[in-house]
Amino acid sequence: MSDELDINYTREAFMNPINLGVLLVSTLTAFFISGFGDVSSLLLTTVFGLELMYLGIVPKLPRFRKKQELKKIKERHAANNEKELFQSLDNKSQKRFLVLKHLAKLVQENFEKLPYSSQGLLDNIGKKIEELLGNYLTLLDLIKRYEIYLNTSLESSLKEEVKRQIEEIKATDSEKLKRTKARRVAIMQKRLKKFSVAKEKYLVCETHLETIEDAVRYIYEQSMTMSNPEEIGFQLDNLLNEVEETSQLIDDLDQDILPEYTTEWENDLDFDSILDEISDDVEEETKPTQRRVKE
Repeated sequence: MSDELDINYTREAFMNPINLGVLLVSTLTAFFISGFGDVSSLLLTTVFGLELMYLGIVPKLPRFRKKQELKKIKERHAANNEKELFQSLDNKSQKRFLVLKHLAKLVQENFEKLPYSSQGLLDNIGKKIEELLGNYLTLLDLIKRYEIYLNTSLESSLKEEVKRQIEEIKATDSEKLKRTKARRVAIMQKRLKKFSVAKEKYLVCETHLETIEDAVRYIYEQSMTMSNPEEIGFQLDNLLNEVEETSQLIDDLDQDILPEYTTEWENDLDFDSILDEISDDVEEETKPTQRRVKE
């Protein structure tokens, strides 16, 4: 497994943030107490001795190895998913993503020219930009699916069918038939509501795509004359929180798409208001069809 995943367990153990933190603190402590003679040397010797023991034991532990293998698999899976998402997009969306990715690359190049003392913070900003790119790709995929869904003729067909069913309900004298048709109208009304929810989600996704684009362009402009990396980091945190809130909003909207069926719908139906709401839409949407038939 380790050969297939190409994992250097010793390197992974050494690069563990806790291990690096202990080494940094120990080195700084030894530096500050260097005036106490042998104490500083003894501290460094002890720390490096413990570090060698750590690197000799931890990389061989089955639990540590398993954790690193799972981490590597997840990273590969995420990369493959992103590649598949990108390939499934249309040319316009692919170009849109590549432009943003190119800007992110330019930002990284500008960051590399800054003093070493700022690299820790700038590396963190770079990771946040990568996370934004991942979110951007996901939003592009969502928009693609909403466009396919909203560009169908199903909505106009449903409106026309609702109108026809209501007219039949008003014309029939059978209470049983009226109730059956009312139930169908209620269900179709819920299906029509699904289109409204999808339109709202589409607009939310598009707005956040534009926000991410503006943010990355702003960071690129700032990176050319960087003066305050902390400010960019703070703004990125806010943007990532907004994207996370968007994901939650989309999940919440999903709950409205297919609500549980209850017979209470039938009691709440107002056929006259439904007809007033959709009649004009149906007429407008069916006019082109009627013209094509005549032609």
